[in-house]
Amino acid sequence: MSRTDPLAPLALNLAAGATEIHLVRHAHAIPDEHLRGGSYDDYDAHPLSEHGRAQAGAVAEHFAGLELAAVYASPIRRARETAEAIAARAGHAVVEDHGLREVGIGALEGEMTMRERLDALAVIAIRDGSWDAVPGTEASAVVRARMTRAVDAIAARHRGGRVAVVSHAGAINAFLGEVAGTAHDFLFPLANASVSVVRVNAERKLLMSANETAHLRAAKVRA
Repeated sequence: MSRTDPLAPLALNLAAGATEIHLVRHAHAIPDEHLRGGSYDDYDAHPLSEHGRAQAGAVAEHFAGLELAAVYASPIRRARETAEAIAARAGHAVVEDHGLREVGIGALEGEMTMRERLDALAVIAIRDGSWDAVPGTEASAVVRARMTRAVDAIAARHRGGRVAVVSHAGAINAFLGEVAGTAHDFLFPLANASVSVVRVNAERKLLMSANETAHLRAAKVRA
């Protein structure tokens, strides 16, 4: 007995031209010495850590059997290096998209280690629910708009296909909030190298899954 695809009437199945967007948070990129001490420095300049490279390998294997149509990435180094691992396994070149970059964060008071700064930002995001709570930070509406434009353009280029899009926890969360129809900018504490899936067909979007980490457990790599 055949089953009816419930996504077909909504044109959200691939056969109807929908695009399946796999949003990947970049892998771990904080060197061990910055976990222990020292003031905050330029996180965007750091390459993946040894642990992050293992995570990137695990997420690349996750995509090995999915026949990706393309691999896109934020131009920030940790995202680009994660995407390069996926692209190498999938046989694609990485396409950089500035619209996928992380939320531009304003200044926090006091000298902090990198870990302390990132933890402080997570607390603010969870507590207040909006990036607007951090003075000088890129506005929530701006983040959502640029992420939506970037994802919509990618989806339009690859109708009927699956695409890996490597971005950042803040930017992905804001976009997922837009898809879910909530003003909250922080829906999930997205793990490094986690995958969240959204189906897109023109203006219609459907959140299929969020914060998938089974591929990390299967590879015996911690999130």
